[in-house]
Amino acid sequence: MNRTALLAEQMGHHPEWFNVYNRVDVTLSTHDCGGLSQNDIDMAIAMNSYAQAV
Repeated sequence: MNRTALLAEQMGHHPEWFNVYNRVDVTLSTHDCGGLSQNDIDMAIAMNSYAQAV
């Protein structure tokens, strides 16, 4: 979550997320375009790589 928070700050693109115990649920969307943007896809790819490293 820390790495993703830093990435979100750098990108100026903040996901909605919930953390309970050992589970994190993330929702990525861009309100300006009414769905997914390239920023959402880029963030999902980065988050996936962070999770695989754990």
